[in-house]
Amino acid sequence: MTDNLETTTESWPGVTSEVIAQSADMRFALYTLAPGAQIPWHFHSEVSDWFICREGVIAVESQSPDETVTLSVGEMYQMPVRRAHRVINRGDGISRFALVQGLGAYDFNPLDG
Repeated sequence: MTDNLETTTESWPGVTSEVIAQSADMRFALYTLAPGAQIPWHFHSEVSDWFICREGVIAVESQSPDETVTLSVGEMYQMPVRRAHRVINRGDGISRFALVQGLGAYDFNPLDG
């Protein structure tokens, strides 16, 4: 696991993240999204995403099949491996969520468009 905490401003406007722990097959991070901010469409080759809403409301949208799951504080949702998805703050205030990813090597595969 990593010993140092890393806070980054992602390459997406209004999104920041802090990696809390990471190993070869697991990753735990905290995300903050400004109103209207999003993590764009992508998928992961090996890891499943577990979203846990900590503040505000987040929408987790997925493809094949098309689905939108809205999470409020304390709610959790699992995104299966290789399923295309994005995360959006549809609220008026900031949203925060914890993200647990595993088991497998982390990757981020953006979708065109």
